[in-house]
Amino acid sequence: MYILTVTYPKSKGATFDFDYYRTKHLPEVGKAFGPFGLGYASVLRGEETVGGSDPAYFAVALLSFATEQGARDAVASDGAKALIEDIPNFTTCKPVLQFNTAVP
Repeated sequence: MYILTVTYPKSKGATFDFDYYRTKHLPEVGKAFGPFGLGYASVLRGEETVGGSDPAYFAVALLSFATEQGARDAVASDGAKALIEDIPNFTTCKPVLQFNTAVP
């Protein structure tokens, strides 16, 4: 299993439309990345820090792939380019993508 995380940093004045993200963007993620071995997508919505202040991220998406190569191919695909073009439809922040492996 290989994980791609997409974090959406929260900053002053930034916006994030969770309804659009959930109903429009996430289904497109499944369509675009499914052929590359996407197993599941889990999204965490930032609520607050332990100290009660604003969270560092609007959301964190965890995208699980069967293989590292599948994740890398997905990110390099035409489908990924379309997903990137869709970002301004739901947020003004710049997402950060990161490849990850589980710690045994």
